[in-house]
Amino acid sequence: MRTVGAFTLHIEPASGAFPPRVAIALANVGPAERGKLRLTPDCMTLDELEGAINALQDELDLLRADARREFDLTAGHA
Repeated sequence: MRTVGAFTLHIEPASGAFPPRVAIALANVGPAERGKLRLTPDCMTLDELEGAINALQDELDLLRADARREFDLTAGHA
């Protein structure tokens, strides 16, 4: 598993007849106020919110690159 900030890339390596499988999950999930899961801190301005969204996108881009490497590695051994 690769964890970056709010997200985790869960990797199940190839085995037998199954190709590798990856999924993006929330990292460090715990109880939150009124049952809601938050992916960002409380933002007081639009700039703060845009920064938080950009940070989440950066994290997802890192996980996409990790997943791409995992699939490329497996494709090279097929």
